[in-house]
Amino acid sequence: TKPWQHLEMGALADLIAELGFEGIELPVRPGFQVEPESVGVSLPEAVQVFKERGLMIHSVAGDLDERTAAALVDSGVPILRTMLKIENGKSYRENVESFRNTCLSLGKVLDGSTTTIGLQNHCDEFVTSAIGVIHAIDPLPEEQVTAVLDLGHTGLDGEMEDIAIDVAWPRLSLVNLKNAIRFPEGKDKFGATIWKRTWVPGREGYTSWSTVIEELAKRDYQKPICLTCEYKDEAGRGLSGNDVIPPLKEDLAFLKELISEFY
Repeated sequence: TKPWQHLEMGALADLIAELGFEGIELPVRPGFQVEPESVGVSLPEAVQVFKERGLMIHSVAGDLDERTAAALVDSGVPILRTMLKIENGKSYRENVESFRNTCLSLGKVLDGSTTTIGLQNHCDEFVTSAIGVIHAIDPLPEEQVTAVLDLGHTGLDGEMEDIAIDVAWPRLSLVNLKNAIRFPEGKDKFGATIWKRTWVPGREGYTSWSTVIEELAKRDYQKPICLTCEYKDEAGRGLSGNDVIPPLKEDLAFLKELISEFY
């Protein structure tokens, strides 16, 4: 629900229900409906608001800390989604080790609950691939740390859809669907092409949504699929609010068509 940062919670839930979704991922960030400082109080209230409309908060995009994790456990939200950024000044392995230690430090909070930490791949300066995610979480408790596979980002990094799903499958808890392309934007000082990325509707990008859904159906995947509502206009500006609704409706219809075809 990132595009609707300023909607009141009830109005947000009404919109999501009207669009035809079964649930959401809720950002817990400064300036959003639920903020990190008040997550312990505001998240249970949000869960109730969505429940009244027959909807579920399947995941939260928020800080990987004790306060946030405890709020998810208390509210029954299944996934605390996070990413692993490769910080400057540390090696890749040092960043992975730091992430693992943070997860282990939250073990007592998560113990015995239905809430897990979900590590998602992301292109550029993050752990980018399914195999990177599995490498990072492999030594961590399976009941506490899972894989979130973003097929838009695997497409940007050239990881084949069926292989990415196969790699992530043993720990897979959530699938993100979006789509992207890269385009040339000028030259660097050596005359080499500079490539930028932009988000496009599901039918138009590098990732084959039909291959994704066909592969998930073969495995009888029954967990959430999240449409991440990321689109840009021709000037490269991210769409938000009502401007997101037309391409989102198109993508939801496309996804339902694929699910009907393969499941």
